[in-house]
Amino acid sequence: MNNTAPTILSRHRLPQPYRTAIVVLWLVPIAILFTALAVGNGFKLALLHPVLLLALIGMGMPALYIWHEGIDVTEHGLVVRIRGWRYLPYERLGAYYLHDYKGGRVLKLWDAHNRRVLSLYAAHLTDLPVLLHALKCHLRWRGWPH
Repeated sequence: MNNTAPTILSRHRLPQPYRTAIVVLWLVPIAILFTALAVGNGFKLALLHPVLLLALIGMGMPALYIWHEGIDVTEHGLVVRIRGWRYLPYERLGAYYLHDYKGGRVLKLWDAHNRRVLSLYAAHLTDLPVLLHALKCHLRWRGWPH
């Protein structure tokens, strides 16, 4: 088995400036806490205590997740970093559909056993036409013919 990472053909993330704004807003409380401790007590070596640093790093982990959240298109499948990390090879996927709701368009993916494996708002992804083209080349459309 080949252990090399698949070549990423395109990346689809939350559009800017929303992606950066959410990450920055998530990190602001960490900066405020650390600054308040440094200003209130003066900068001391105790601020570099591993317990405090681990707590601050733990508080920042969701920002890292948000930054990497999205879908990567590879030659043989999709790397989905939404609610966890999954690799979905095209041969295990069955169909896709872009559904129009009152609140927006929702992209849905089903596996070969007709189970839904992904459902997310299309507005949360950059370069949607590129992603749809990759899906069209490898999966069948689940809906009315177009």
